[in-house]
Amino acid sequence: MEISRRTQMKNALSGALALCALTTAAQAGGLDRSGQGINILFEEGDAIQFRLGWTDPRVSGSLGGMPSGNVANSFVLPHFAYKKALSDRLDFALIYDQPFGADITYDAAYPLSQNPVPGGRRDVLRAKADTDALTAVFRYRFDRGLSVIGGLRAQRAEATVTVPAAAGYSVTTDSPVDFGYVVGVAWERPDIAARVALTYNSAIDHTLQQSESLNPPPPAPPGFVATLPSTSTISTPQSVNLDFQTGIAADTLLFGSVRWVDWTALVYNPPNYPPLTNLVDYDSDTVTYSLGIGRKFSEAFSGAVTLGYERRTGDSLSDLGPTDGFWSIGLGGTYSLDKAKISGGVRYTDLGDATTNNGARFTGNSAWSVGLQITYALN
Repeated sequence: MEISRRTQMKNALSGALALCALTTAAQAGGLDRSGQGINILFEEGDAIQFRLGWTDPRVSGSLGGMPSGNVANSFVLPHFAYKKALSDRLDFALIYDQPFGADITYDAAYPLSQNPVPGGRRDVLRAKADTDALTAVFRYRFDRGLSVIGGLRAQRAEATVTVPAAAGYSVTTDSPVDFGYVVGVAWERPDIAARVALTYNSAIDHTLQQSESLNPPPPAPPGFVATLPSTSTISTPQSVNLDFQTGIAADTLLFGSVRWVDWTALVYNPPNYPPLTNLVDYDSDTVTYSLGIGRKFSEAFSGAVTLGYERRTGDSLSDLGPTDGFWSIGLGGTYSLDKAKISGGVRYTDLGDATTNNGARFTGNSAWSVGLQITYALN
Protein backbone atom coordinates (compact mmCIF):
# COMPACT_ATOMS: atom_id res chain seq x y z
CA MET A 1 0.00 0.00 0.00
CA GLU A 2 2.81 2.45 0.82
CA ILE A 3 4.54 1.92 -2.55
CA SER A 4 1.23 2.27 -4.41
CA ARG A 5 0.39 5.49 -2.56
CA ARG A 6 3.81 6.94 -3.31
CA THR A 7 3.41 6.18 -7.03
CA GLN A 8 -0.04 7.75 -7.10
CA MET A 9 1.17 10.88 -5.41
CA LYS A 10 4.14 11.23 -7.74
CA ASN A 11 1.77 11.05 -10.73
CA ALA A 12 -0.40 13.78 -9.24
CA LEU A 13 2.73 15.81 -8.57
CA SER A 14 3.76 15.64 -12.22
CA GLY A 15 0.84 17.78 -13.30
CA ALA A 16 1.01 20.04 -10.27
CA LEU A 17 4.63 21.11 -10.43
CA ALA A 18 4.65 21.19 -14.23
CA LEU A 19 1.87 23.77 -14.07
CA CYS A 20 3.87 25.94 -11.64
CA ALA A 21 7.01 25.77 -13.75
CA LEU A 22 5.30 26.34 -17.08
CA THR A 23 3.40 29.47 -16.21
CA THR A 24 5.55 31.52 -13.83
CA ALA A 25 6.70 33.81 -16.64
CA ALA A 26 3.95 36.38 -16.02
CA GLN A 27 5.17 37.26 -12.54
CA ALA A 28 5.09 40.99 -12.09
CA GLY A 29 7.71 41.41 -9.39
CA GLY A 30 10.51 43.53 -10.86
CA LEU A 31 12.05 41.74 -13.83
CA ASP A 32 11.34 38.24 -12.44
CA ARG A 33 10.77 35.56 -15.06
CA SER A 34 11.86 31.96 -14.45
CA GLY A 35 11.60 31.82 -10.65
CA GLN A 36 15.01 30.03 -10.50
CA GLY A 37 13.49 26.63 -9.68
CA ILE A 38 15.59 23.48 -9.16
CA ASN A 39 12.84 20.83 -9.04
CA ILE A 40 14.67 18.64 -11.57
CA LEU A 41 16.90 17.59 -8.64
CA PHE A 42 13.97 15.67 -7.15
CA GLU A 43 13.29 13.51 -10.22
CA GLU A 44 14.13 9.84 -9.69
CA GLY A 45 17.22 8.45 -11.45
CA ASP A 46 18.62 10.22 -14.51
CA ALA A 47 16.45 12.59 -16.55
CA ILE A 48 16.42 15.39 -19.08
CA GLN A 49 13.82 18.14 -19.24
CA PHE A 50 12.84 20.69 -21.87
CA ARG A 51 10.35 23.48 -21.28
CA LEU A 52 9.05 26.29 -23.45
CA GLY A 53 6.77 29.01 -22.11
CA TRP A 54 5.11 31.96 -23.86
CA THR A 55 3.62 35.02 -22.18
CA ASP A 56 1.43 37.66 -23.83
CA PRO A 57 1.00 40.68 -21.53
CA ARG A 58 -1.47 43.51 -22.14
CA VAL A 59 -0.20 46.58 -20.31
CA SER A 60 -1.38 50.09 -21.17
CA GLY A 61 -1.91 53.44 -19.48
CA SER A 62 -1.88 57.16 -20.13
CA LEU A 63 0.03 60.31 -19.23
CA GLY A 64 -1.55 63.73 -19.64
CA GLY A 65 -4.37 62.17 -21.63
CA MET A 66 -1.96 60.55 -24.12
CA PRO A 67 -2.25 56.73 -24.31
CA SER A 68 0.85 54.59 -24.01
CA GLY A 69 -0.33 51.78 -26.27
CA ASN A 70 0.37 48.19 -25.23
CA VAL A 71 3.86 48.66 -23.83
CA ALA A 72 4.69 45.07 -22.77
CA ASN A 73 5.88 42.81 -25.59
CA SER A 74 5.19 39.08 -25.60
CA PHE A 75 8.16 36.81 -24.92
CA VAL A 76 9.27 33.17 -25.04
CA LEU A 77 10.98 31.57 -22.06
CA PRO A 78 13.11 28.44 -22.70
CA HIS A 79 14.38 26.05 -20.04
CA PHE A 80 16.60 22.98 -20.27
CA ALA A 81 17.79 20.70 -17.46
CA TYR A 82 19.78 17.49 -17.09
CA LYS A 83 19.82 15.44 -13.88
CA LYS A 84 22.22 12.61 -13.01
CA ALA A 85 22.12 10.32 -9.98
CA LEU A 86 25.82 10.00 -9.15
CA SER A 87 25.18 7.56 -6.28
CA ASP A 88 22.43 6.48 -3.91
CA ARG A 89 22.93 9.72 -1.99
CA LEU A 90 24.41 12.25 -4.43
CA ASP A 91 22.56 13.90 -7.35
CA PHE A 92 23.73 16.47 -9.89
CA ALA A 93 21.77 18.79 -12.16
CA LEU A 94 22.68 21.26 -14.89
CA ILE A 95 19.96 23.87 -15.47
CA TYR A 96 19.63 26.57 -18.14
CA ASP A 97 17.06 29.34 -17.68
CA GLN A 98 16.47 33.06 -18.21
CA PRO A 99 15.87 34.34 -14.67
CA PHE A 100 15.31 38.04 -15.33
CA GLY A 101 14.22 40.14 -18.30
CA ALA A 102 12.14 42.99 -19.68
CA ASP A 103 10.80 44.02 -23.09
CA ILE A 104 8.94 47.36 -23.09
CA THR A 105 8.03 49.63 -26.04
CA TYR A 106 5.83 52.76 -25.89
CA ASP A 107 3.92 54.48 -28.70
CA ALA A 108 5.69 57.23 -30.64
CA ALA A 109 3.08 59.81 -29.57
CA TYR A 110 3.58 59.15 -25.85
CA PRO A 111 5.05 62.21 -24.04
CA LEU A 112 8.17 60.37 -22.86
CA SER A 113 8.84 59.30 -26.46
CA GLN A 114 9.28 62.97 -27.47
CA ASN A 115 12.77 64.47 -27.73
CA PRO A 116 12.74 68.10 -26.47
CA VAL A 117 16.06 69.02 -28.15
CA PRO A 118 15.51 70.85 -31.48
CA GLY A 119 16.51 68.58 -34.35
CA GLY A 120 17.15 65.70 -31.95
CA ARG A 121 16.88 62.11 -33.08
CA ARG A 122 13.53 60.38 -32.99
CA ASP A 123 12.84 57.17 -31.13
CA VAL A 124 10.36 55.77 -28.59
CA LEU A 125 10.59 55.06 -24.87
CA ARG A 126 11.75 51.45 -24.74
CA ALA A 127 13.81 48.96 -22.75
CA LYS A 128 15.04 45.45 -23.36
CA ALA A 129 16.98 43.46 -20.76
CA ASP A 130 18.02 39.83 -21.07
CA THR A 131 19.76 37.31 -18.84
CA ASP A 132 20.87 33.73 -19.43
CA ALA A 133 21.94 31.50 -16.55
CA LEU A 134 23.59 28.09 -16.35
CA THR A 135 23.46 26.48 -12.91
CA ALA A 136 25.44 23.42 -11.81
CA VAL A 137 23.93 22.15 -8.56
CA PHE A 138 24.36 19.10 -6.31
CA ARG A 139 22.09 17.49 -3.72
CA TYR A 140 23.41 15.19 -1.00
CA ARG A 141 20.89 13.06 0.91
CA PHE A 142 21.30 12.19 4.57
CA ASP A 143 19.14 9.83 6.63
CA ARG A 144 15.60 10.69 7.79
CA GLY A 145 14.75 12.51 4.56
CA LEU A 146 17.17 15.41 4.99
CA SER A 147 19.34 16.72 2.16
CA VAL A 148 21.57 19.70 1.41
CA ILE A 149 21.79 21.57 -1.89
CA GLY A 150 24.61 23.67 -3.31
CA GLY A 151 26.03 24.83 -6.60
CA LEU A 152 27.39 27.58 -8.84
CA ARG A 153 25.56 29.79 -11.33
CA ALA A 154 27.07 31.54 -14.37
CA GLN A 155 24.92 34.40 -15.67
CA ARG A 156 25.09 36.64 -18.73
CA ALA A 157 23.32 40.01 -18.74
CA GLU A 158 22.74 42.78 -21.27
CA ALA A 159 20.40 45.73 -21.70
CA THR A 160 19.35 48.53 -24.03
CA VAL A 161 17.29 51.48 -22.77
CA THR A 162 16.10 54.54 -24.70
CA VAL A 163 14.44 57.57 -23.07
CA PRO A 164 13.82 60.18 -25.80
CA ALA A 165 12.39 62.73 -23.34
CA ALA A 166 15.81 62.88 -21.62
CA ALA A 167 17.58 64.66 -24.51
CA GLY A 168 17.26 61.61 -26.76
CA TYR A 169 19.15 59.48 -24.24
CA SER A 170 20.04 55.87 -25.05
CA VAL A 171 22.35 53.31 -23.46
CA THR A 172 23.49 49.91 -24.74
CA THR A 173 25.59 47.57 -22.60
CA ASP A 174 27.92 44.71 -23.39
CA SER A 175 27.14 41.13 -22.28
CA PRO A 176 29.35 40.21 -19.32
CA VAL A 177 29.28 36.77 -17.70
CA ASP A 178 29.58 36.70 -13.92
CA PHE A 179 29.05 34.16 -11.16
CA GLY A 180 26.91 33.48 -8.11
CA TYR A 181 25.77 30.49 -6.10
CA VAL A 182 22.76 28.60 -4.81
CA VAL A 183 22.48 26.80 -1.46
CA GLY A 184 19.60 25.10 0.28
CA VAL A 185 18.14 22.34 2.41
CA ALA A 186 15.28 19.91 1.85
CA TRP A 187 13.22 17.39 3.80
CA GLU A 188 11.17 14.55 2.28
CA ARG A 189 8.77 11.89 3.49
CA PRO A 190 7.95 9.77 0.41
CA ASP A 191 5.13 7.69 1.92
CA ILE A 192 2.89 10.81 2.05
CA ALA A 193 4.60 12.61 -0.86
CA ALA A 194 5.74 15.35 1.54
CA ARG A 195 8.63 17.65 0.71
CA VAL A 196 9.86 21.04 1.87
CA ALA A 197 12.78 22.73 0.09
CA LEU A 198 14.36 26.06 1.03
CA THR A 199 16.89 27.54 -1.42
CA TYR A 200 18.86 30.78 -1.48
CA ASN A 201 20.03 32.35 -4.74
CA SER A 202 22.87 34.82 -4.34
CA ALA A 203 23.02 38.23 -5.98
CA ILE A 204 25.26 38.39 -9.04
CA ASP A 205 27.31 41.54 -9.66
CA HIS A 206 27.84 42.62 -13.27
CA THR A 207 30.26 45.33 -14.40
CA LEU A 208 28.77 46.73 -17.60
CA GLN A 209 30.84 48.39 -20.30
CA GLN A 210 28.33 50.55 -22.10
CA SER A 211 27.79 53.19 -24.76
CA GLU A 212 25.63 56.16 -23.75
CA SER A 213 24.41 58.68 -26.31
CA LEU A 214 22.25 61.82 -26.30
CA ASN A 215 21.53 65.10 -28.09
CA PRO A 216 23.24 68.02 -26.29
CA PRO A 217 21.16 71.22 -26.22
CA PRO A 218 22.21 74.36 -28.15
CA PRO A 219 24.80 75.65 -28.89
CA ALA A 220 25.44 72.09 -30.10
CA PRO A 221 24.36 71.86 -33.77
CA PRO A 222 20.87 70.37 -34.41
CA GLY A 223 20.95 66.60 -34.71
CA PHE A 224 24.38 66.25 -33.11
CA VAL A 225 24.70 63.01 -31.11
CA ALA A 226 27.27 62.77 -28.34
CA THR A 227 28.45 59.20 -27.68
CA LEU A 228 30.03 58.53 -24.31
CA PRO A 229 31.62 55.22 -23.28
CA SER A 230 31.16 54.49 -19.59
CA THR A 231 31.03 51.79 -16.92
CA SER A 232 28.27 50.86 -14.47
CA THR A 233 27.84 48.12 -11.89
CA ILE A 234 24.51 46.39 -11.43
CA SER A 235 23.50 43.44 -9.25
CA THR A 236 20.72 41.05 -10.15
CA PRO A 237 18.94 40.47 -6.83
CA GLN A 238 19.34 37.76 -4.24
CA SER A 239 16.25 35.65 -3.62
CA VAL A 240 14.84 32.91 -1.39
CA ASN A 241 12.49 30.15 -2.59
CA LEU A 242 10.38 28.01 -0.24
CA ASP A 243 8.66 25.10 -2.03
CA PHE A 244 6.41 22.59 -0.29
CA GLN A 245 4.02 19.73 -1.04
CA THR A 246 2.14 16.97 0.77
CA GLY A 247 -0.45 14.35 0.06
CA ILE A 248 -3.84 15.24 1.54
CA ALA A 249 -5.93 12.32 0.22
CA ALA A 250 -5.59 9.34 -2.11
CA ASP A 251 -4.33 10.59 -5.49
CA THR A 252 -4.41 14.24 -4.30
CA LEU A 253 -1.53 16.59 -3.60
CA LEU A 254 -1.41 20.04 -2.00
CA PHE A 255 1.55 22.14 -3.10
CA GLY A 256 2.78 25.71 -3.00
CA SER A 257 5.68 28.14 -2.88
CA VAL A 258 6.82 31.45 -1.45
CA ARG A 259 9.48 33.54 -3.24
CA TRP A 260 11.18 36.64 -1.85
CA VAL A 261 13.26 38.86 -4.15
CA ASP A 262 15.51 41.68 -2.92
CA TRP A 263 14.57 44.25 -5.57
CA THR A 264 15.61 47.25 -3.45
CA ALA A 265 19.24 46.23 -3.99
CA LEU A 266 18.93 46.57 -7.78
CA VAL A 267 20.05 50.02 -8.93
CA TYR A 268 21.13 51.03 -12.44
CA ASN A 269 22.54 54.55 -12.70
CA PRO A 270 24.53 55.23 -15.88
CA PRO A 271 26.70 58.31 -15.20
CA ASN A 272 25.48 60.38 -18.17
CA TYR A 273 21.73 59.88 -17.81
CA PRO A 274 20.50 63.53 -18.00
CA PRO A 275 18.06 63.58 -15.03
CA LEU A 276 21.03 62.66 -12.80
CA THR A 277 18.84 60.10 -11.04
CA ASN A 278 18.77 56.32 -11.18
CA LEU A 279 17.56 54.97 -14.49
CA VAL A 280 16.18 51.86 -12.74
CA ASP A 281 15.56 51.27 -9.03
CA TYR A 282 12.89 49.86 -6.69
CA ASP A 283 11.49 51.07 -3.38
CA SER A 284 10.18 47.68 -2.16
CA ASP A 285 11.05 44.00 -2.28
CA THR A 286 8.46 41.48 -3.45
CA VAL A 287 7.05 38.29 -1.98
CA THR A 288 5.19 36.01 -4.39
CA TYR A 289 2.87 33.21 -3.20
CA SER A 290 1.39 30.22 -5.00
CA LEU A 291 -0.91 27.44 -3.79
CA GLY A 292 -2.40 24.57 -5.75
CA ILE A 293 -3.91 21.10 -5.80
CA GLY A 294 -2.85 18.23 -8.06
CA ARG A 295 -5.03 15.21 -8.77
CA LYS A 296 -4.43 11.85 -10.47
CA PHE A 297 -7.41 11.02 -12.72
CA SER A 298 -6.08 7.83 -14.33
CA GLU A 299 -2.90 5.79 -14.57
CA ALA A 300 -1.74 8.08 -17.38
CA PHE A 301 -3.26 11.50 -16.70
CA SER A 302 -2.99 13.96 -13.83
CA GLY A 303 -4.05 17.58 -13.56
CA ALA A 304 -3.69 20.59 -11.31
CA VAL A 305 -5.05 24.02 -10.52
CA THR A 306 -2.97 26.77 -8.92
CA LEU A 307 -3.50 30.27 -7.56
CA GLY A 308 -0.83 32.97 -7.39
CA TYR A 309 -0.61 36.27 -5.54
CA GLU A 310 1.83 39.15 -5.16
CA ARG A 311 0.82 42.09 -2.97
CA ARG A 312 0.78 45.60 -4.42
CA THR A 313 3.49 47.82 -2.94
CA GLY A 314 1.75 51.13 -3.65
CA ASP A 315 5.09 52.63 -4.71
CA SER A 316 5.56 54.97 -7.64
CA LEU A 317 7.19 52.78 -10.28
CA SER A 318 9.43 53.22 -13.29
CA ASP A 319 7.76 53.69 -16.67
CA LEU A 320 9.88 50.71 -17.72
CA GLY A 321 7.90 48.39 -15.39
CA PRO A 322 4.41 49.88 -14.86
CA THR A 323 2.58 47.10 -12.97
CA ASP A 324 2.29 46.54 -9.22
CA GLY A 325 1.44 43.10 -7.83
CA PHE A 326 -0.88 40.48 -9.33
CA TRP A 327 -3.22 37.58 -8.76
CA SER A 328 -3.40 34.57 -11.08
CA ILE A 329 -5.13 31.27 -11.75
CA GLY A 330 -3.73 28.40 -13.78
CA LEU A 331 -4.68 24.96 -15.06
CA GLY A 332 -2.34 22.21 -16.16
CA GLY A 333 -2.11 18.54 -16.97
CA THR A 334 0.46 15.79 -17.47
CA TYR A 335 0.24 12.69 -19.66
CA SER A 336 2.65 9.95 -18.58
CA LEU A 337 4.11 7.42 -21.01
CA ASP A 338 6.65 4.68 -20.30
CA LYS A 339 9.61 7.01 -19.78
CA ALA A 340 8.25 10.40 -20.76
CA LYS A 341 5.96 12.91 -19.07
CA ILE A 342 4.35 15.53 -21.32
CA SER A 343 2.92 18.51 -19.48
CA GLY A 344 0.96 21.55 -20.59
CA GLY A 345 -0.35 24.55 -18.71
CA VAL A 346 -2.20 27.84 -19.13
CA ARG A 347 -2.38 30.76 -16.70
CA TYR A 348 -4.30 34.02 -16.53
CA THR A 349 -2.72 36.87 -14.56
CA ASP A 350 -4.46 40.05 -13.45
CA LEU A 351 -1.70 42.66 -13.19
CA GLY A 352 -2.01 45.27 -10.45
CA ASP A 353 -2.69 48.94 -11.20
CA ALA A 354 0.29 51.28 -10.96
CA THR A 355 1.28 54.94 -11.01
CA THR A 356 4.71 55.75 -12.44
CA ASN A 357 7.29 58.26 -11.25
CA ASN A 358 6.18 60.61 -14.05
CA GLY A 359 2.50 60.45 -13.04
CA ALA A 360 1.26 58.02 -15.69
CA ARG A 361 -1.59 55.73 -14.60
CA PHE A 362 -1.76 52.08 -15.70
CA THR A 363 -4.98 50.16 -14.93
CA GLY A 364 -6.91 47.07 -16.02
CA ASN A 365 -3.92 45.10 -17.28
CA SER A 366 -3.43 41.35 -17.62
CA ALA A 367 -1.36 38.56 -19.16
CA TRP A 368 -1.87 35.06 -20.55
CA SER A 369 0.85 32.41 -20.31
CA VAL A 370 1.02 28.96 -21.88
CA GLY A 371 3.73 26.34 -21.74
CA LEU A 372 4.84 22.86 -22.72
CA GLN A 373 7.26 20.64 -20.81
CA ILE A 374 8.74 17.22 -21.62
CA THR A 375 10.61 15.21 -18.99
CA TYR A 376 12.31 12.00 -20.14
CA ALA A 377 13.76 9.33 -17.84
CA LEU A 378 17.17 8.09 -19.01
CA ASN A 379 17.14 4.85 -17.01
